[in-house]
Amino acid sequence: MKIAVIGLGYVGLPLARLFATKYSVVGFDINQPRVDELNSGKDSTLEVEDDLLQAVLLKSPSTDTGLYCTTDLEQIRDCNYYVVTVPTPVDKNNRPDLTPLYKSSETVGKVLKKGDIVIYESTVYP
Repeated sequence: MKIAVIGLGYVGLPLARLFATKYSVVGFDINQPRVDELNSGKDSTLEVEDDLLQAVLLKSPSTDTGLYCTTDLEQIRDCNYYVVTVPTPVDKNNRPDLTPLYKSSETVGKVLKKGDIVIYESTVYP
């Protein structure tokens, strides 16, 4: 089993880190500086303590237990579970902006195979 976590923010990163203690996980984000920071073992948002992040980090994509972060869509192609954790901000009228959700769904759709599972873990303002 290989898991892709799409979006490495305040929901995605802690989830990816926890999954990576037991499974092979690829963290995918479109923000290259964020991915570079995480691959260096640092999280400036403080969602995950650096020592906990470093304990699961892999230097390259692998089937081993651990976490590899990337902006390369091809790195998530061999995953069979996709957890989408992108934000759903609200507009000036407090209506959810689903654009990030739509875009990430299109992205994941490019690599889906028959039998893959997609899970949406996104918060929406009440």
